[in-house]
Amino acid sequence: MIVHKFCFIFLFINFLTTVGLGQEEDKRIIEKTVPIATLYSNFHTQINGDNLGFDVERAYLGFKTQLNENYAIIMKLDIGSPDDVSAYSKIKRYAYFKNAAMVLTSGAFTFHAGLIDTYQFKVQEKFWSRRYMYRSFQDEYRFTPSADIGIGLQYNHQEWLSADISFMNGEGYTKLQLDNSFKSGIGLTLKPIKTLTFRIYYDFINKDNVLQSTIASFGGFQTDYFNIGAEFNYRTNENHEKERDRWGCSFYSLFRIAKKWELFARYDYLTSKTLEGEDYGWNYSTDGSALLGGVQYQPETFIKVALSYRDWVPYPPNLAASRFIFLNLEVKI
Repeated sequence: MIVHKFCFIFLFINFLTTVGLGQEEDKRIIEKTVPIATLYSNFHTQINGDNLGFDVERAYLGFKTQLNENYAIIMKLDIGSPDDVSAYSKIKRYAYFKNAAMVLTSGAFTFHAGLIDTYQFKVQEKFWSRRYMYRSFQDEYRFTPSADIGIGLQYNHQEWLSADISFMNGEGYTKLQLDNSFKSGIGLTLKPIKTLTFRIYYDFINKDNVLQSTIASFGGFQTDYFNIGAEFNYRTNENHEKERDRWGCSFYSLFRIAKKWELFARYDYLTSKTLEGEDYGWNYSTDGSALLGGVQYQPETFIKVALSYRDWVPYPPNLAASRFIFLNLEVKI
């Protein structure tokens, strides 16, 4: 029944937008197809351990076809290693549909339907601009998936104001929806002047009468020579367990020292709520802080190479810090 309702809503919205555009004849003309190909790879060595070697972390393959001035289709595969299995299985590769979506653009509105990129941290990810070496905070610490099945609407008013709403399964693009719970989200992005960006976002999903919610805020300052950004994220009732709250912040910056060279640095802080009668946060074993810094070289528009130092310091004193040197590569068209 839920599937039928979703399909009906989708077809109804599609009908209204088509009628609203006043299309009097069939305009299904393929205007342009653009390939999508991205590769993330690295060589790393652990300073305080024996983890050493090459790794192909991720590959994205797909295309975007512009059917006419309003409609487009995006198809993209995510090929990589699963995160919840042994290191031995990293020799295997699993392919998922990262995107399988229809995009409808009309004036200041953009409507997405299907398996789509989620909106909540795209501004932060673009500002950080180094997804190939380290994911942005919400993605890295599993506050929210980067893609999901559902519908979303974005509104862009000139350059200073944009807003988005979404209605998603809430399970991410690697999991199936097996219940009647859905995630709703709303976000607002402001650019009062060209160099300043602010964003606030909130989502919620109710399951087993426990409301899980996420609030995310971001502020950034950017010029042609450097930028600095900061974000704060708070999740309540993690996995719909009461009082299981997590939160954290991330600070990052870059400085362009030459046309093709940049210095960058980042600091993350992640912690969890201390429950009544406990001495430490409920997720204490995975709480900690991360430090990242290095230099990036971009010889071509589609190639990025970065040499960086990476440090993860867990809060439990019996767990050792992880210190790495990474050489990362991104090839993207």
